[in-house]
Amino acid sequence: MSDDDFMYEDEEEYEFEYEEDDGEGGEEVGVENRYYNAKGLREDFDAAIREFQTVVDDSPSLTEWGFKATKQMLKLCLREGHFDQVLSYYEKMLDYVRQSIVARNYAEKSINNMLERVSLAATPEFVQRFHQMTLAVLKETKNDRLWLRTSLRLAKILLDQHEYPALDTLLGELRRECEDDSGAVILERGTQLLEIHAMYLAMYAAREEHKRLKDTYLQCMTIKSAIPHPRIMGFIRECGGKMYMGECNWEQAKANFFDAFKNYDEAGSPQRVQVLKYLVLASLLSESEVNPLSGPEAMSYVNDPAIVAITALVAAFESQDVVRFEHTLSQNTEHIQDDPFIARYIADLRRTLRMQALESAVLPYTRIRIDSLAKRLDIAPADAEQLLVALILDKRLKANIDQEQGILAVEQDTAEHQQFEALNKWATNMESLLRSAIATIG
Repeated sequence: MSDDDFMYEDEEEYEFEYEEDDGEGGEEVGVENRYYNAKGLREDFDAAIREFQTVVDDSPSLTEWGFKATKQMLKLCLREGHFDQVLSYYEKMLDYVRQSIVARNYAEKSINNMLERVSLAATPEFVQRFHQMTLAVLKETKNDRLWLRTSLRLAKILLDQHEYPALDTLLGELRRECEDDSGAVILERGTQLLEIHAMYLAMYAAREEHKRLKDTYLQCMTIKSAIPHPRIMGFIRECGGKMYMGECNWEQAKANFFDAFKNYDEAGSPQRVQVLKYLVLASLLSESEVNPLSGPEAMSYVNDPAIVAITALVAAFESQDVVRFEHTLSQNTEHIQDDPFIARYIADLRRTLRMQALESAVLPYTRIRIDSLAKRLDIAPADAEQLLVALILDKRLKANIDQEQGILAVEQDTAEHQQFEALNKWATNMESLLRSAIATIG
């Protein structure tokens, strides 16, 4: 079992060959024994530190046992909150890495373990300093792969702390590492470059720099050599969907949110439910006849409370029931209107529904009072008139408005009127048959 999780590991089993305890081999066995004795004292901080220090002091030179002992002292100080000592021991631990005392893979694993522990136990400022110490050594030892991964972790810390100037500088350095002298993407760095662009997208979204966000998103779409983690691709597509929503390009937003949902679902990310709600929002605004919740990809989430709420909203929208729509919004504030992104488009959604309801409501008439239409939609007559004007200007409704009389005069297309009557009669007959069938079964 690894030496990394010293809090819970069991004693390792070894096969020993008995030799005379003289010479260099005897000294190493003695150091090893003192190391494991020190581990048995971990509950006593002072005693454990003293014993681990003897391992370092008694090593004939810098050895792997000295590295392990230094790492354990670092963990103990971190556990006790002695952060100044943490930095001191970490600097000593990094000296072993500089001099290649331990195997590269073991050194990388130990560094990653320390970064994770410190990220959970210390302040953001301390974590940032810890990462910077690590990066300096990785740069010095030319460990490009781990340097890049650690830099991306530091970038996430800077993003969370809203330190955008420092983040911008770091991302610029990272991007240059992924490009050759001509500025072309190094093929094997395509995946890392996509992660860097994802960081840029997060920063531009937070700062509401829409032009830069769009430029970066379009650059992401040109990178073909990457094999990104689906969580990264999900985030990029989600940013694209939000960007197109801001441009009222509902169709492109819908396509991006669908791709984001599939990627998040593949990654097992909980963000998939949130993005599924955004996909439904884009579909409703695009007035699509296809309900995204009816697809096989979404069926697994129909019982999720957030999706139950959005399903009720879709049902009200499809039936053009304005009152039910408003009731659903008011009853599901947590899952709908409390989301800042969705809240931004509620007014557009409400307007789209009211226009659809008005369009259907005037179809059987040649003349109808505007206040009567307003009453059906539970809105003010002035609001109903504005929506009717929009329908006329969009050429969705052939009609004239008599403002003095408050009447809408509809220009009837005889063929369309007859078709409506036929459909209305068919719907009535189907309803009657359904009631009869239910009564027979009951």
